[in-house]
Amino acid sequence: MPSHVVRPMPAESVEALAHFQSLMKFETDCWDVHYAINNDLHDFVLLDVRGLETAKKGYIQGLC
Repeated sequence: MPSHVVRPMPAESVEALAHFQSLMKFETDCWDVHYAINNDLHDFVLLDVRGLETAKKGYIQGLC
C-alpha cells in the first residue's frame, strides 16, 4: 500500500494554481513577515506559539 504522500492523484495545472492562489487569501508565510519587519510595516501582530524550550533559544530582534 502506498504512503499518504503519493496516494492523491495530481491535480490539473489550472486546478492546482487556483488552489494555491486561494490559500494566500487566508494565510501568509515567513517571507511576508520577514519583508514587513525589514520594511517597517508593523501593521500586524506576530504571535509566538513555540514551546518554552524553543523560545528560550532566541527571538526576532526588535520584536520583544
